Amino acid sequence: MEAWKLVLDEAAFQFLVASQAGDRRKLLSAFEQLRNKPHREPDYWSKDSTDRELSVWAVRPFLITYWLDSLTSEIRIANIQKIRF
Repeated sequence: MEAWKLVLDEAAFQFLVASQAGDRRKLLSAFEQLRNKPHREPDYWSKDSTDRELSVWAVRPFLITYWLDSLTSEIRIANIQKIRF
């Protein structure tokens, strides 16, 4: 089985590169956890404008919104938000 790849939408990529070093480390660690267990149970679900079901994972202090493309073994990171818990 092919390893899962992470693919960041442009806004998610911009968020990552604009983040402070400590936040980038947390996000990269979260991405690695997601790569290792892509079918994890999300904290909640959402839908995008095309009615695609999106998974949302809360990783303090972030919400990572993504969907799985099983055909290409890609984890598509659609959005990253920094929130206050």
